[in-house]
Amino acid sequence: MPSVWLSLPEGFTDIDLAEDPGDRMSRIVDGLDGLTDAGPEQKLGIAVSAELALQAQLREGAVHVSNCLVQTEEGEIVQGVFSLYLREQEQGAPGGYPQRVARELATAWPDADIEVLDFPLGRAAVTVRDLAVPVSGTAYGLPGSGVTTVRQLEALFAHPWSPHVLAVVFSTQHLDYWDGWSVLVGAAISGISFYPPLNETSNALPPERQDNIRKAFG
Repeated sequence: MPSVWLSLPEGFTDIDLAEDPGDRMSRIVDGLDGLTDAGPEQKLGIAVSAELALQAQLREGAVHVSNCLVQTEEGEIVQGVFSLYLREQEQGAPGGYPQRVARELATAWPDADIEVLDFPLGRAAVTVRDLAVPVSGTAYGLPGSGVTTVRQLEALFAHPWSPHVLAVVFSTQHLDYWDGWSVLVGAAISGISFYPPLNETSNALPPERQDNIRKAFG
């Protein structure tokens, strides 16, 4: 399987996929102590939300997962999950994968927002849709269950020299912060490469290239 290199923006923290789930949640709660004066229940809720999302990603074969915690101007802590998958898949005609898969996804998900966007990594079919996700807290000592709305962004890139597709997926329950998330996720995708990093630092992309997700889906 080909390698992928990452340089993620502030607020994105790599998750050790081999770590015990209880230890992961404890570390999230501990990390929130320095960020917010939220009560124990809110902190536990954030940790449980992150772990539930992570378990779903692992079942689907994620090769990288980052937890994203950001404090808004109002002092609220918002959370998301950023994941990468490498899937063996035929890409069809050279250079035509993003447009073809965008058409297929538009047929499969007529309610989704779908665009073909350019990134430093290449051209991608980008989909944004809202999902109704059942949530049960009993496994984590929380009462009851319910349904929550999760917004998911997925960007699909054809690997340049192997029969794989890189799927970049970001999910969050904090929809009110979507404009902010769009900018951060765009920066995170811009930090992904199929090639090992050079010794020198490349010039930053112009703002209009960094902000293409927000412009398309904001």
